[in-house]
Amino acid sequence: MRIIVLGSGGREHSIIWKLSLDKRVKEIISFGENYGISNLSKMISIDQSNLNKVVQKIISLKPDLVIVGPEEPLSNGIINILSQNNIKSFGPTKEAARIESSKVFSKKLMIENSIPTAFAEFFEDFNKAKKYCLTKGYENIVIKADGLAAGKGVFLPNSEKEMIKILDDLLIKNKLGKSGRSILIEDRIFGKEVSVFCFTDGTNYSKPIAICDYKRVFENELGPNTGGMGCYTPPEFWSEKLEKNILEKIIEPTINAMKEKKSTFKGMLYTGLMITDQGPKVIEYNCRFGDPECELIMPMFKGNILDTFIQVANSNLKESSVEWKNQKGVCVVICSEGYPEKYKKEIEISGIDRLEENIICFHSGTKIKNKKIVSNGGRVLVLANIDDSIKNCRDNIYSEIKKISFEKSFYRKDIALRALEND
Repeated sequence: MRIIVLGSGGREHSIIWKLSLDKRVKEIISFGENYGISNLSKMISIDQSNLNKVVQKIISLKPDLVIVGPEEPLSNGIINILSQNNIKSFGPTKEAARIESSKVFSKKLMIENSIPTAFAEFFEDFNKAKKYCLTKGYENIVIKADGLAAGKGVFLPNSEKEMIKILDDLLIKNKLGKSGRSILIEDRIFGKEVSVFCFTDGTNYSKPIAICDYKRVFENELGPNTGGMGCYTPPEFWSEKLEKNILEKIIEPTINAMKEKKSTFKGMLYTGLMITDQGPKVIEYNCRFGDPECELIMPMFKGNILDTFIQVANSNLKESSVEWKNQKGVCVVICSEGYPEKYKKEIEISGIDRLEENIICFHSGTKIKNKKIVSNGGRVLVLANIDDSIKNCRDNIYSEIKKISFEKSFYRKDIALRALEND
């Protein structure tokens, strides 16, 4: 089979790595620049932001299957266009991708279908939003931009002054462009966060995998939000009872509600949850694999994932096609100094070839320059390990991560530390 994987980060590297283990996959093609991916697939240089060029190239290559990694092409309707050209693909349509691309859409979906979530109001006018926020109190709210904002559209104000500045930036200064023209102001809820991932063909859904990720850039949850600094599975608080509750009250109603809206969701449904004293509540949905969560999903998947991708694309997902290893997993992201703000690129990286075989090294932002591996992003490498305990995974990664060297790189040292108590 010839398969195209769209996207060129660590998420896509892990998908390609998993597919490359299947003997039925004769050729993998990807777009962009990533040294790790280039070792497993044919890479084509193309502007991935130009949807028309990407689609025309895909059509010319006549693939058996296209797997779309990032949310942007999904929200721009790439699955719709590929379907119109009779190309089999994995991912939701533009209409279904609204579950991520519009927080207003997804919040209304939850409220209309009694899916547990925090109460919210919607605003486009600065003065009305300000009045509402002052009534609520800055410490009791979360401000969210409606549209995609590359992980920078959710705000938890720490003071009244900061709260008003956020509203001003979004609704007056238009700092997030059209993504921030509509906002929702949500009641702040508290509890343990977890991300739950299910394959679905729009009707059937798989057994989920639950993963806890770390968004803040520094230890002890300090510093700004990032795309993700690491994650682990399973959560120390996970149980069959909690899983059953989430599937029955959240996952299944969400899938059914999307179908009723004639926006059938096919692909990977990624649900961000808060486990509150009142039970699990939805924080947000995403319409694709998370990153770096995907760097654990792929190693934790038991067997050949190709069957699942094809079944979802064909709308006939079999529950038996998705099975997760009875093990535990941890991954840690290595970043360039300055991330998630400004950072340097093209810094030489050494030590990757010295890692033990039990450590899987996924490349998020690397390339070759002058025959040397160099950095090409803020998040550069992801080290993943699967073992019989969280302690073993942590020990394995943190003993090996020291072998990786590039100038002023950094990583969090507390990934999965909280899970050791119940390991």
